[in-house]
Amino acid sequence: MTESSESYTVSSSEKLPQMDLSHFGGRGYDSINELMRAIILRTIEDFNSGGEFRAEALEYLFNEEEEYIFSFNAICRHIGFDPEKTRNSIIHATHRISTRRRAA
Repeated sequence: MTESSESYTVSSSEKLPQMDLSHFGGRGYDSINELMRAIILRTIEDFNSGGEFRAEALEYLFNEEEEYIFSFNAICRHIGFDPEKTRNSIIHATHRISTRRRAA
């Protein structure tokens, strides 16, 4: 059974969904990268909160597990950051790191 190419034709008046290519150096929006970014930002937020949240954030930051795709080290490497330098930057920040997303 073959399908006609007409079923895949988009008229010029229809607007196709667009991607914001400003994310990650023009490589386009990637839901996995956004999830990884959100995990790191949540860790920073928890670290700044103190108490139990801070303890859990520190545990996450210093977990050396390499196999887990969403471990701190794996996320840093995926994004292109050095995990040790990133960890030190978070812990020894001289000012509060903003975790709010800017409007596009």
